[in-house]
Amino acid sequence: MPIAKGRKGLPGVLAIPGRHFLRGRPFRSVLFSTANTTIFGVTKDSTGTALGSCRVELFQTGGDIPTRVTTSDALGNYKFDNPGSGPFYIVAYKTGVPDVAGTTVNTLTAA
Repeated sequence: MPIAKGRKGLPGVLAIPGRHFLRGRPFRSVLFSTANTTIFGVTKDSTGTALGSCRVELFQTGGDIPTRVTTSDALGNYKFDNPGSGPFYIVAYKTGVPDVAGTTVNTLTAA
C-alpha cells in the first residue's frame, strides 16, 4: 500500500486501491509527487565532529554541473530540496586556519 507525505508536511495518506469508503464512491487519493525529495547531511571534520558554517555545493555527476549552493548551520546540517535528477556529489569547504574541505561519493540521489 502506498504511503506518502501530505501537502505542506502534514501527515501522510494511506491509499488502499479498490476500497470503498463512502457508499458507491471509491476512495480517491491525489497523485503522489516525486518532487518532494531531499538530499541532506551534516558537514564534519576528519575526527567526525560536526563542522558548522561550511559552504556546501551540490554538483550533478554527469558533467560536473553545479546545481545548488547552501551553507551548513551551526550544527553542520544542510539540505537541498527538490534537486532534480541525479546522481549528484557534494563538495563542502570552510575557510580558516587550516582550511577544511571534503567531498562525497558521486552517486547521491534524492530520497
